[in-house]
Amino acid sequence: MATREEGFLGQRTYIMPHELLSRVIKHPLVETLYITDIGYYLKANNHACERKNGCGQHILIYCLEGEGWYMIDNQKYLVNQDHFFIIPANLPHSYGANINNPWTIYWVHFVGTLSAHYINFLFENTKNYSPVALLPNNQRLVIFDDIISHIEMSFNDDNIVYANAQFSHFLTTFKASVFNPNPQHTTETDPISKVIAYMKKHLTETLTLEQLADVAGMSASHFSAVFRQKVQSSPINFFTFLKVQQACSLLEHSKLRVKEIAYTIGYNDPYHFSRIFTTVMGISPREFRKKIKE
Repeated sequence: MATREEGFLGQRTYIMPHELLSRVIKHPLVETLYITDIGYYLKANNHACERKNGCGQHILIYCLEGEGWYMIDNQKYLVNQDHFFIIPANLPHSYGANINNPWTIYWVHFVGTLSAHYINFLFENTKNYSPVALLPNNQRLVIFDDIISHIEMSFNDDNIVYANAQFSHFLTTFKASVFNPNPQHTTETDPISKVIAYMKKHLTETLTLEQLADVAGMSASHFSAVFRQKVQSSPINFFTFLKVQQACSLLEHSKLRVKEIAYTIGYNDPYHFSRIFTTVMGISPREFRKKIKE
């Protein structure tokens, strides 16, 4: 059971589509360690989750601000700012935000043939589930943002390989004895990145190729060719994919009905929306919501 009231302000989540996950986990560079779900919750008021049968993946939660708690084997642990903890796969547990000072967290669900080895690397005693205090470090957040930004570009399998390779780097930053910050400089936003940012801000609309090309400052034909080369998808198909990801978030974090979600992301025909959602995610919106609740 998870409790989230209409999601959280500033949240950012991504759940790997089943078809994509089934394909990429066969990649030799991904099968050893890969992300299934990833996200960021800002001041997650009323955030609580209980899994009596555990979760099929390991769960890493990193508290940037505020406070929270979790319970394993009938023992409750308190979590403060700059603490992290990992809940091993299939272990019954519950966790949640402090009522008066709710936490801001980065979280990742992950598995892979080497995933247990990474946990052993981070913890000298894997049966000790206590949270670990860290020194604050902005570079760790830069890496996380890099990971989730590339995972959001999952039309391109190369981005998934890159994101999961970066995730192994991200995990090792939680081993304080080996982490040495190396600040990165942000680069100027290129036209394609600018368009993708524009798409994310206009998920409620129906955008045309010509509108997107105008944002990029290119002709429609040139823009389409450049976008396909970089993203390995047509602009409109990728925009549809972003809409479906927004629908996933609403199905998980809101109580809106499926047809209301369809209207929210710019689909006047709920049946058309359901067909598109099923094509992208491999299951219908109702089945997706049921699976998330389970």
